[in-house]
Amino acid sequence: METHQSGTAHRRILLAAARVLADDPAASMQEIADEAKVGRPAVYHCHPTKEALVEAIGQEAARDFAAALGHARAAGDGAAAALARLIRELARIGADYPIVVQNPHTRDVGELVAGVDALIADGQAGGELRGDVAPDVLSAALFGALSAALRMARDPEQVDSDTIGTQIAAIVVEGMRA
Repeated sequence: METHQSGTAHRRILLAAARVLADDPAASMQEIADEAKVGRPAVYHCHPTKEALVEAIGQEAARDFAAALGHARAAGDGAAAALARLIRELARIGADYPIVVQNPHTRDVGELVAGVDALIADGQAGGELRGDVAPDVLSAALFGALSAALRMARDPEQVDSDTIGTQIAAIVVEGMRA
């Protein structure tokens, strides 16, 4: 039980820090602790510096991205359906970790983006996705549209990340179809 509680507290710290630092990059560790509803020593125990905390946020988001990419590919129902599922999941990840959407803080995403490019290339090779546009261009369009739309999710009066993910998936994937 203790491991679960500490894991839950750690995730709460990462999620709180991602929100607080997206709003104010100069925010203090105390502000992050307050948002996470933990003591400041708990934040410092896991992450001795703000830079280490930001790196941990990026790594956690990258782990979530890798899991989403794996799940999308594993379903085996075609590239378009996999991309739509992946976009919806990436919208949730982006909403959870808005600092990563604003400014990627991890070096681990290159391989993940290459995985998206490969998924697109597979769809093109199978004739499911349009072949007249390079996979990396389609990937950049996907991430650009998602990133721009997720900025709206930061405003509580705007649409939520589930709606954004569903709408961006519909727009982007339909535009990619052969």
